[in-house]
Amino acid sequence: MQALKTFPVEPLVIELGGGQSLRAAPGTCVRGQMDLIELADGTPVRFPLVVVNGVRPGPRFYLGAAVHGDEVNGIAILSQVIASIDPQQLAGSIVCVPVQHPLAFYADHRFPVSQFMKSPLDQAPIDAWTVFPGDLHGNLSQIVAAKLFALIRQCSCAIDIHTPTRGGRYVPIAILPSMSLGPAAERALWLAEQCATGFIVKGERGMYVSRGICCVEATAAGVPAFTFEIGEGGRLESEVTEEGVRCIRNALIGLGMVTGERRLPAVSHLMHDFLGLRATRGGLLRTEVALGAVVQAGQRLATITNIFGDTVETITAPQAGVFVRSTTLSNLSGGERAATLGIK
Repeated sequence: MQALKTFPVEPLVIELGGGQSLRAAPGTCVRGQMDLIELADGTPVRFPLVVVNGVRPGPRFYLGAAVHGDEVNGIAILSQVIASIDPQQLAGSIVCVPVQHPLAFYADHRFPVSQFMKSPLDQAPIDAWTVFPGDLHGNLSQIVAAKLFALIRQCSCAIDIHTPTRGGRYVPIAILPSMSLGPAAERALWLAEQCATGFIVKGERGMYVSRGICCVEATAAGVPAFTFEIGEGGRLESEVTEEGVRCIRNALIGLGMVTGERRLPAVSHLMHDFLGLRATRGGLLRTEVALGAVVQAGQRLATITNIFGDTVETITAPQAGVFVRSTTLSNLSGGERAATLGIK
């Protein structure tokens, strides 16, 4: 497999917009802000940015979180990872955007609802994650994607950290772009293996491998990348943060950027597809299987009871798989997702 691009030891300069730049000398960690847009009252909106520049040649690693505003665990993961790094011991460099969509983060919502509600058709598509490589002359989502993509394209590899929306919980799972993208996709798989999340999906269909998704377009542009899902939206949990830090630190060690021994999970699952199971009846949801468990065909995963206590639906596994995403909502309507399996 072709090695990732290596950068020499030199000052790292990031253009911030408005004629400003952020300069990180070798052996330093520098914080800054990059222009995004201006609000109607003239208030500027900016991305937070952290650049860690090492003292030895190595990869340039892009780390981003919270392109959806309720994905707070990713922010905590990256803040702890950056705090753990000594720039004087680092090989290569890190470009980190801990909040990839500030307006969505302000709203504590997947999307910047105030902007979307103001002009729904003009601001569609609303999800910046789905419109890469973006457009600097487009709507808000397209501008966000374009600004982030300009940073990503300057790097050797990238990890984009996510959680499900509120009401869903993922195991720590690396979701790869399609292997049809060639050598860069194979390098993305290698990077996911270095993270050692315990769960990898190497799929060829569905939302996660669609064009426009951040890691898909990065990989297509020659920057190996994958989507890392962990925990639940809108919840900041120390055990989830610690697990995410373990995974990102593993990647840094695997890349040769920091020293140490990777911490591996007891079991790893390589899967090729997701299978979402949706309720057909409405009621209270009771999940009966532990997240991350291997399940067999016909095994009961959850039950739905109506408001009178009658069981109206039993959710069973139509085939063997791994229980990778649970629904944490207390009640469901027909058509809502009750569970998701990863299929080997």
